[in-house]
Amino acid sequence: MAISKTRETTGWLLDIYADPRDGAVVWFIEQSGARLRLTHQFPITFYAAGSSEQLRAAWKYLRRSWPAVQLGKEVQKELFDGLTDVLAIKVPNPAVQPRVFHKLHDLFPELEYYNANLSLPLLFHSLHDVYPLALCKIIVDSSHHLLHIQSLDNRWELKASAPPLRILHIRPDTNPSHAIPTQLELKHADLEQILFTSDPAGLLRQLNTIIEEYDPDLIATLYGDKWLFPHLFEISKQTGVPFNPNRDKHRVPIRVKENTFSSYGRVVHRDSQTLLLGRIHIDPRNSMAFEDTGLIGTLEQSKITGLPIQNMSRRSPGGGFTAMQVREALRNNVLVPLNKKQRERYQSAYSMVRADNGGIIFQPIIGLHRDVAEIDFFSMYPSLMARWNVSAETVGVVGEETYIVPGIDRPINQDRRGVVPAILQPVLEKRRIAKQKVRGGKLEPEEQELMESVNASLKWLGWVSYGYQGFSGNRIGSIEAHESINAISRELILRAKEAAEDMDFEVLHMYVDSLFVAQPGKHLVEEFEPLIQEMQRRTELKLDLEGVFRWLAFLPSKQDERLPVPNCYFGAFYDGRVKCRGIMARRSDTPLFVQEVQLRAIEMMARTKDFDKLPTLLPKLVSYFRHEFVRLHEGEVEKSKLVIAQNLSKNLDDYKVHSAGARAALQLKKLGKSVGAGQVVRYLRTRGEFNVLAWDLALTGQTFLPDHDWYADSLLRAAHEVLQSFGIEKEILRDWLAGHSTYYQPEDYVAAPKSGLPLLSYSPLD
Repeated sequence: MAISKTRETTGWLLDIYADPRDGAVVWFIEQSGARLRLTHQFPITFYAAGSSEQLRAAWKYLRRSWPAVQLGKEVQKELFDGLTDVLAIKVPNPAVQPRVFHKLHDLFPELEYYNANLSLPLLFHSLHDVYPLALCKIIVDSSHHLLHIQSLDNRWELKASAPPLRILHIRPDTNPSHAIPTQLELKHADLEQILFTSDPAGLLRQLNTIIEEYDPDLIATLYGDKWLFPHLFEISKQTGVPFNPNRDKHRVPIRVKENTFSSYGRVVHRDSQTLLLGRIHIDPRNSMAFEDTGLIGTLEQSKITGLPIQNMSRRSPGGGFTAMQVREALRNNVLVPLNKKQRERYQSAYSMVRADNGGIIFQPIIGLHRDVAEIDFFSMYPSLMARWNVSAETVGVVGEETYIVPGIDRPINQDRRGVVPAILQPVLEKRRIAKQKVRGGKLEPEEQELMESVNASLKWLGWVSYGYQGFSGNRIGSIEAHESINAISRELILRAKEAAEDMDFEVLHMYVDSLFVAQPGKHLVEEFEPLIQEMQRRTELKLDLEGVFRWLAFLPSKQDERLPVPNCYFGAFYDGRVKCRGIMARRSDTPLFVQEVQLRAIEMMARTKDFDKLPTLLPKLVSYFRHEFVRLHEGEVEKSKLVIAQNLSKNLDDYKVHSAGARAALQLKKLGKSVGAGQVVRYLRTRGEFNVLAWDLALTGQTFLPDHDWYADSLLRAAHEVLQSFGIEKEILRDWLAGHSTYYQPEDYVAAPKSGLPLLSYSPLD
C-alpha cells in the first residue's frame, strides 16, 4: 500500500462548500499563486432531544434508513437549561446532512433539534477558527486532501494580509430595467474589453474564453444577480453554447430566487442571486450595505462574522450578527437551537408597561443656536450590553453577583460571561481603534479608506446587536434582554444630562444616545472635555465629542410650528463640516434637484464665520432659491434630476388607492416588467391624466410635460426648512420666490428684523 506524501504550504482560504461526491470542498490560494481545489473530511453532527419514546423511534428510523449515520447518546450544554441529554446524529457527508435532518424533522416534529440547519462554511470557520480570505498554514496530501488548517491571521487585527485576488469587473452599458444593454464593459488586470450583446452565442464564447484564461477569484458585476447571469444562462439554454462561470466545473452555480421581507419597518426586495463555487460573485446592486461600506467593508464583515463573502454581501448586518452568536456558541460547545427557545417570563400589567419603552427623547428647543456641542455615547447599546453582561441567558437570572436593571428591577447574572457580551467586546475595541485613526486625520488615502470602511461595517454590526435581541427570528435572544437594554440606556442618558446641568450647560436636545449642549462663551473642543469626563464617570461608558456646531437649527413640525420634531436639524461645525438630519435633502424620495439646492443653501450659510451675521445672508439665500425657482419653471433643470424614487410598501394588487409610485409601477407592469413590494420605482411628476410617468418610459423618448407646480412646491418646502429659523413664514417665502411680493422684501427683513425670532440674536447692521 502506497504511503501518501504530505506537504505544508501557506496561502489564503477562498471558498468552502458541500459536495455530494467529495464531502467538503475547500478552495485555497497559495502564496505562490496556485489555486487549489482540496477535499476535506468534515462530518456534521446535529442533536435531538425529547421524550425517550420519541428518541427511540427516531433512532430506529435512522438505523434503518441512513445506515452510514453514526448515533450516540451524549450530554451537551444547552444555553438556558444547562446540561441536557441528547441524541447525537453524525452524518459523514455534509452534503447529505440537510436531507437527513429534514426527513427526521418531518417524521418527528415534536423533538427539539440543535445545530441542525447551520451552514457548512460557518461550521468550518468556527471549528478551525478561520475566516474567508484568512492567511492560513495547511497540510495536504498528494491526493489534495486537506488534513490540517491553521490561521496565521487574527480577525481582530486592523490590517490583515491581503490576498492577491484576481478581479473581473463586468458592467452593462445601461440599466437593464430601462433598456436592454447593447454591450458589456469588462475590466481585469490592466485590460479593458467591450463585448457586444447583439451576437448571443459569440458573447458567451468570448466570455468563456476570458474567464478561462484570466481565471478570476472574484467577479464583480452590476446587475449580475438581477439580469446578467440569468440572461447568460438563458442564452446558453437557447443556443446550446455551454456557460458555467464556476471555477469548480463539477457543479453548476447556485441560484437563489428573489424574495421580499421586512427589516426595521421597511419592506425590502432582494433580487434573485447567482452564487459561484470556487469563485466569489458580488453584485453591489443586490447588497444591503455595500453602498455604505464597499468591498472593504463587506470583506471586514465576512471576516468578523464567519459568513462567506458572497452571502455576507447579500445579507443584512442582522444576519451577520446572528452568525456571530452561533459562532460564539459553537466555540463554547453550547447547543444552537433550531428555533428561538426562550419565551418571555410572566409579568404583571404594571411591570409590562414599565418595561415596554424605548430610548429617551428630549424634545429640542426650536430655533437657531450658537456654539452647540454634540456629545454621543460610543456605540451605546452594544457598549452597555458588554458592560452589564446583557444576553438572553443572563437576563432574569439571579447569581452570586447580580445587576438590577434600574426602572424595571430585572436581575442580570454577572457570574458568567454571556454570549452577546463575549462577541461584542472585541467588536467595540476594534471599532474604537479604527475610529480613532479616522479622526486622527494623518493616514494615507488607502489606509484612510480602510479605517473608514472598518469603522462603518463594525458600527452596523453593533447597531443591529441591539434590535436583534427582541427579534423573533434570533435563536439566541429574548425580549427581556431588549427591554433591559432600553431601561439601562434611559438611566445612562439621564445621568449624562444631570452631569451637564450640574456643570451649568443647557441641554438643548437629547436623542436616545446623543446630547446637544451649550454654554455661553464655550466653543473650543477642550472646553467640553471636563464635561465628557464627568459624563463617563457617571455612566461608566465612553462618550465622544462629535463636534461643536458654529450654529445649529432645530426645526418645528410642519403640522404645528409650535411643536419640535426630534432628530430634525441642520448645522455647521467649526471645522467646516455640515450635518443634516430629517430634512428633505436626507430623504430618498426627494428629487435630486431639490436635494442639491437645499444642501447648497446650507453650505452657503456654513461659509459664514460669524453667527451674528447669519441674518445678513437672507437676501442672498432668497435670491438663490428664486433663481432655482425660475430655472425650474423655464425647463432648464435636467429631467434626470427631477426623478423621484419610491420604495413600494406592498404589491400592486394590495393597494386600495394607488400612490404616485404605484401608478408608475402599473405603467411598468404594462411593459411586462415585474414590480412589487420592496422594489424601488423611479418616476416623474407630470401634467396629464395620471400625473406620473415611469422613468423607464421617459428614457424611451415618450413625450411629457413635467408638473413644474409640484416640483416648485417641493422646492418651496425645502427652502422653508432652511429659512424658517429666521422667522420667515411660508406664505411670505412663496411670494418672494414667485416675485409677487411688493410690500416686504428680504432686504427689509435685514434692515428692520422682525421681533420674536426663535433664539436668534444678532447685532444691528451698520
